[in-house]
Amino acid sequence: MKIIEPSAELIDEINPEEILRKIERCGKVSRQSELGDAENFVRKIIKLGHESVLEHVSLTFKIVCDRAIMAELTRHRLASFTVESTRYVKYEELTVIAPFGRGGYCKDDPNELDDEAIRWNTWEEQILQAEDTYFILLERGATPEIARAVLPLCLATELYMTANLRELRHILKLRTAKAAHPQMRQVAGQILNILREKLPVIVEDI
Repeated sequence: MKIIEPSAELIDEINPEEILRKIERCGKVSRQSELGDAENFVRKIIKLGHESVLEHVSLTFKIVCDRAIMAELTRHRLASFTVESTRYVKYEELTVIAPFGRGGYCKDDPNELDDEAIRWNTWEEQILQAEDTYFILLERGATPEIARAVLPLCLATELYMTANLRELRHILKLRTAKAAHPQMRQVAGQILNILREKLPVIVEDI
């Protein structure tokens, strides 16, 4: 078993100036107005709520999260997803994402553990048992699509998500909120930070 952290990575090579200019060109066709300051134009349309113009630009992110968060993320139907398949992938080792807020292994004396450490050890034992059961099923002739029935929800999963800028803003508003799952907030926060660096005007109000 290997424990990793969730992550998000922009896989596109982008030119921020070209993106903003494209949005401006598309947005100004409705009134046949002259091109000018693209960044201020984009800022203005976002402030006015005319975000449909942002749909002309899409970005693709590589995301690593667990199966539970993947299920939440793929509910955003306007985005496109390609997800690692547990039907066809035959795992040689389970890679998992630990419950949020705790890292590493607990090696202390069980008699001296606090409640959090006890919960951590219980979780770790269950994952190791699931891993053993998965490999036993494979050894006995089960196909990966059958053996996957015992895989835990914390199994790390790689996926690609493509979404237009309007939908990305919608996702980030929902998934960076305090009510969102902590791991989802980790993933969304990384995407937000990437956009703050690459296209700050798109997310400066989030």
